[in-house]
Amino acid sequence: MEIIRIAFIGVIAGVLVAAVRQKQPELGMQIGIVAGLIIFIYVLDYIVTAVDYVRDIVSSYAIPTDAIMVVLKIVGIAYICEFAVHVLKDMGENALANKVEIAGRVFIVVLSLPVLSAFLNLVIGMLG
Repeated sequence: MEIIRIAFIGVIAGVLVAAVRQKQPELGMQIGIVAGLIIFIYVLDYIVTAVDYVRDIVSSYAIPTDAIMVVLKIVGIAYICEFAVHVLKDMGENALANKVEIAGRVFIVVLSLPVLSAFLNLVIGMLG
């Protein structure tokens, strides 16, 4: 199973970071960041597979793709921002992590506005 490999990478990296951090904190941080990037890159293939599967479902059932694509973009932004925030917090850059988190929220709100507008138009059309 793939998750066992990912967990193994995380555990090995954690042990290395704990061992190295006492004598060379910078190297420990770098090991943690590299391990996180390796895991992220490893998972990207599964994310692409999931997005392709959602696209197949959308095309099979004639679902409007605009809303689905917005949802996928929002999920992508959330994951990318969460990853960046955790890396920054691991580096001790809490203020910068907070700014990345706020930027992610702003992007999510901006992306969701067309969907909200379409929903309001639908509700107003049903009432009027």
